[in-house]
Amino acid sequence: MPDLRTYDYIIVGGGTAACVLANRLTETASIRVLMIEAGPEPTSPWIKMPLAMGKLFTHPVLNWGLYTEPEAHLNNRPIFWPRGKVLGGCSSINGSAYIRGKAEDYDGWRRLGNTGWGWSDVLPYFQKLERREDLHGSSTNGKGMVTVSYPVYVSPIARAFMAAGVRAGLPGGNDLNGTSPEGVSLMPYSVRRGVRQSAAEVYLRPARKRRNLVVETSAFARRLLFEGRRATGVEYERDGKIHKAVAAREVILSAGAISSPQILMLSGIGPGRHLQEQGIAVVLDAPGVGENLHDHVAATCTYGTAPENSLNRELSGLAVVGHAITYYALKRGPLTNGASQATALARGLPDTPCPDLQIVFRAMSYVYDKSGRIAPDPIPRVTGGVAYVRPKSRGRLLLKSADPRQTPAMNANYFSVASDEDGLLAGVKWVRRIFQTEPLRSLIVGEDAPGDACKTDDDIREFLRSTSTTFCHPSGTCKMGQDHMSVVDERLRVRGIESLRVVDASIMPALPSCGPAPAVFMIGEKAADLIKEDQSSGAVSMANGAAASAVSIRS
Repeated sequence: MPDLRTYDYIIVGGGTAACVLANRLTETASIRVLMIEAGPEPTSPWIKMPLAMGKLFTHPVLNWGLYTEPEAHLNNRPIFWPRGKVLGGCSSINGSAYIRGKAEDYDGWRRLGNTGWGWSDVLPYFQKLERREDLHGSSTNGKGMVTVSYPVYVSPIARAFMAAGVRAGLPGGNDLNGTSPEGVSLMPYSVRRGVRQSAAEVYLRPARKRRNLVVETSAFARRLLFEGRRATGVEYERDGKIHKAVAAREVILSAGAISSPQILMLSGIGPGRHLQEQGIAVVLDAPGVGENLHDHVAATCTYGTAPENSLNRELSGLAVVGHAITYYALKRGPLTNGASQATALARGLPDTPCPDLQIVFRAMSYVYDKSGRIAPDPIPRVTGGVAYVRPKSRGRLLLKSADPRQTPAMNANYFSVASDEDGLLAGVKWVRRIFQTEPLRSLIVGEDAPGDACKTDDDIREFLRSTSTTFCHPSGTCKMGQDHMSVVDERLRVRGIESLRVVDASIMPALPSCGPAPAVFMIGEKAADLIKEDQSSGAVSMANGAAASAVSIRS
């Protein structure tokens, strides 16, 4: 009888890229894969309902509910970072927006020495994973795993926002996943027939029928195991007991931009002096682990409307019960929507070669109740949010202690580069311009935030420092590249360590100029091919480059 704790591959994490890997690697029946995920099964009814992301944003069980350290340039405010703690990871709790990004984003990765990651290299993977629909719901590419569709329920005021955007100077009607993604459009969603297309739903669920895949939930990874400089397995906690599993081929760290660097550090891979200060034996002095942390900083503008022009009253009381019944019976109505009905990709800073802003329109607004959870706004309002999507500010993630259960210290260092604040200021001006343009202007009662008192650039800057928050896109903490701060090479192998890869948003040298979710699906697909190629060629799965002396941690 084989050792049931030995597998060919161990995937640490159960988020977006992890689910893709679990599916693709187990397509070969002889390959045995273990996935361990700290969160539970995705059984909550809120997960499948796209607009229920508000219920998941602060969910005490399905969300890690992280906070940054006080951000110096945001008036020393800690910023709330929701992160999925469930199979499917953030794809199970996010706003379902699906925009790939621009060719320039990925060509920029390639210019940093990451061969195979330019736009021409990654586009086939996007095309492979997508099942695309047009504005009328007709299939334009019916082969992929993730359905990319458009809202089937569109508020009249959302159409007014798009018309106003065109009159304000934006191109209209463009496919934001096309060759020239710029302008205003309905928001592309990862939604199929009203159901969220999480990675757990579209990749993991069909793969779990295979006997060569084992998925363990509520399994908390504590550290990786090594023999010299070779990763051999993982130690994790489940049901109050410590377990160890062995990987005959590779350990694949796919725990996300926060947990992946944290697990590396807890395992002895990271900035050597910092690890020693925490009492952790250094396996590899890797100064780039936890560095390059960055995010899309965002501002929220709200506008009062007549009650019939806001969905707020439809999302509370008996009205939302009726919509819930319609949703579950027919998959129709506003609950089929993602977080935003419409969006615009625009240019903010002078001489920017391509759009550097993403504006989103929501025919609703929200507030926080006394317990800190999101609740419907009792006042009829709509929202114009904007993010600066080409940030230069970089922060870092560090351990607070050697206790795996303690959240690391995270600092995105928002606005530490002045152009990021300048860009977001330009974004607020774009939002105001659109809302002051017909046919939207006639549907607005007044601007509640920033408000009429916020007139000058200095006023807007203070508004940004006092209220800016996250677009929920922290990334980059195990970056791919060729310099001494790069953690993984272009095949996602951890430099200086055998049989260990990182496959998630942490490997991005720079965020795409949009939400990273589509790129993480793509990274999972491409990584699966890289792993299969290396295995078939017999290549040693260790990145070339500077390797430090290693201390063996035996299981």
